[in-house]
Order: sequence, then structure tokens, then C-alpha cells
Amino acid sequence: MNSNSFKQVGVWIDHSKAHFVGFNEGNTVLIETIESPFESMKREVGEGSDKTRFSSSNLHSSNNEHRKHNISQKELNEYYKMMETKLHSFDDILLFGPGVAKEQMRNRLRENKSFDGKWLSVQTSDKLTDNQLLAFVRDFYINANPDFKSV
Repeated sequence: MNSNSFKQVGVWIDHSKAHFVGFNEGNTVLIETIESPFESMKREVGEGSDKTRFSSSNLHSSNNEHRKHNISQKELNEYYKMMETKLHSFDDILLFGPGVAKEQMRNRLRENKSFDGKWLSVQTSDKLTDNQLLAFVRDFYINANPDFKSV
């Protein structure tokens, strides 16, 4: 099955990766996993501590820290853009995971006009095994539609 055969998807997401789980007629399938280019603790070769001071005052952080933050934001933005592209073909989208990435992604989708009319839901979950991912999405969609009768 390819992702086009699903209209409902669950996406377990954090800042390092996203697992896409398709749901159709009571069945769930792990469609794909996207690795994020985002690395929160990036260090360059030969780089010292971010606490390097350029003055005798403790109030100044290094330029290095500011530059790394901008690079990280750019990478995170690219990651979310990849996600938006993958999510276009789905009508019902469940975003779930342990951190803030799911809310950040939902906010981006709500700001994107091409997602108007699509159903978005956010749930909190811990890290899950592949089988737990499939069960989480299946249970969510079955419970979301009480008229659904599993075969």
C-alpha cells in the first residue's frame, strides 16, 4: 500500500524524526519515517564552550550560540516543510509524540491555507515501538468514529 491509499494518518513526531502511520478500514500501516536535519546539540570541530566570554561581564553569551540557534531554526523549518508536503494528501491528521514538536507542527498546518478543512488532532504519547505506534493510531481512529465497525 502506498500513502495515497490512505486519507487518515497518524504522525508520531519529535524534533529528530517522524513516523507516518496510515489508517484505512481498521488497518494501520507504517508508511515511512522521516529523519530531521535538526540537531539541537550541534558542535563544530575545534569549537569551545558556548560560555566563551568576549568581555569581563557574565551577561554576554557568545556569537556562536546565536549563530547555532539560527542554523537550528532553519533546519527545523526545513523539517516542518518536508512534513507539510507529505501531509497534503491526507484529510484526517493525528499528530502525537512526547514533546512540543506536535504543537509546533499543528500551528504551522493551521496557518497554511491548503490545510483548511482538514481534520487535525494532537495527542501526547511517549516513545513507542512500531507495534505500539500502529495500535495507538488504530485505537485513536476507531474511538474517534464510533460508527466504525472493525471486521
